[in-house]
Amino acid sequence: MPRAMSNLPAKNIVEFPLRNALDISSAIKIGKFARENQIELINAHFAKDYPVAAAASRIAEIPFVITRHVLFPMNRMHRIFLREVKYVIAPSNAVADSLRSQAIFPDEKIVTIRYGLDVDKFPKRNSSGLDRLRVGSIGNLDPVKGFDILLRAAKIVVKLKPDVRFTIVGEDRSRDGRNEKPLRDLIAGLDLEETVELTGWSDNIADVLSNFDIFASASRSESFGFVIAEAMLAGVPVIATETKGAKEIISEPTLGRVVPIDSPERLADAILELSNDKEKLKQLAMYGREHVEKNFSLRRMVDETEMLYQRIIAAP
Repeated sequence: MPRAMSNLPAKNIVEFPLRNALDISSAIKIGKFARENQIELINAHFAKDYPVAAAASRIAEIPFVITRHVLFPMNRMHRIFLREVKYVIAPSNAVADSLRSQAIFPDEKIVTIRYGLDVDKFPKRNSSGLDRLRVGSIGNLDPVKGFDILLRAAKIVVKLKPDVRFTIVGEDRSRDGRNEKPLRDLIAGLDLEETVELTGWSDNIADVLSNFDIFASASRSESFGFVIAEAMLAGVPVIATETKGAKEIISEPTLGRVVPIDSPERLADAILELSNDKEKLKQLAMYGREHVEKNFSLRRMVDETEMLYQRIIAAP
């Protein structure tokens, strides 16, 4: 996050480290800072920040909103802490549906402002330019991302098309490194050392995507599927499992392929189908990019967020 804000004046960035969700000392500091600097609204993005933001907004006597980024159920105590929240922003329809099902907030307080991507960071492309078809995937190496399913699908694919190569770009974010070793063991067990490359993380996703001919997401759960949208914006045809987040982006067959969760066979079938149909690959790349440019742009997200802020500030 500090890197993303590097272009802002240093005076516009203030850090308040939080010890926990009930850090009253930090809440007082934030509230005083907001009042002294005539800040008009507070927006908190993570669960541990919500109670602190609520307390700070009361101290500063300004409204606050929260953004909920995940599908995990919220604690019922949030009903008490967040009683005065003006709105709860859901960055996808899937998150909005999850919030409504929990019945913590009135429906009229839940507003969907879908994630936006910086279109200019993903120039149009034609193909990877590689001799062999390359299937790629990106994400942290958590079991929920389903890379084990992708590896088993890769085994099926290379039996029929030995020249296809697979790349997994991701890192193990667990504290004890427990996620990467099972994947490497599975690669060895399936005899895929020459077929699958596990590269580690990259900070330049646009460049990574430029080397893929097909993007495959085997995830078991996605609240939005940000990297799916990035792949489509980069002009890479997408195959994804039918998570709520993926289905929100790939809303019709002209935009990509959606397959059942935990089914290496169906994922392999989709990869094989597209690998044999260059015209279909071109169509998916074209329609996918147009769809994301129109519906998931950063400019749209910023405009909708600013409109919500202005409505809250203007209210009595």
